[in-house]
Amino acid sequence: MGLPNPFTRRVCQVYAIPFLTMKTLSTAVVIHVSDFERALNYYTNILGFTEDFKLADYAGLIMDNVSIHLSGPTNPGIKKTPGNAHFCVDCDEVDAYFDAISKKGALIAVRPADRFYGIRDFAVNDQDGNTLVFGSAIADAR
Repeated sequence: MGLPNPFTRRVCQVYAIPFLTMKTLSTAVVIHVSDFERALNYYTNILGFTEDFKLADYAGLIMDNVSIHLSGPTNPGIKKTPGNAHFCVDCDEVDAYFDAISKKGALIAVRPADRFYGIRDFAVNDQDGNTLVFGSAIADAR
C-alpha cells in the first residue's frame, strides 16, 4: 500500500489523523424527504430499491451494492432541506432499467443519452426534487 500524496500526509499530520489505520468500507447517501412513507413507496415500488432496515422515520435501502438512507421530517438526526440531494449510481446498463421504471411512473428528469464524458446516463427525481443519476460507461469511450 503506497503512502498518500504529500498534501494528504501533511493534512493528516497536522490534524493527527491516523491515515494508515482506517480502511473505509462503504458509504450511504442520506436523502432528506418531506413525506417519509411516500418516499419509501417511491424508492421501493417505483425505483426498485429493497428495504434493508426501517426505523420510525428513517430507512436504509439497497439495490445490489448501492446503499441509500431516507430521512423523514420527524427523524431526530441532522436536518437538511428536502430536495437537495443529487448523486450518481454507477450501473452495468441503464436502458432496460429506464424502460422498467418509466412504465412504473418514475419522475424522469433527463432521458437516457450518450454523454461527452463517456457515460450513458439518465436522471430521475423523487417527489421532493432529490435527483438520482443512473449511468453506465460507454464501452468504446476513450
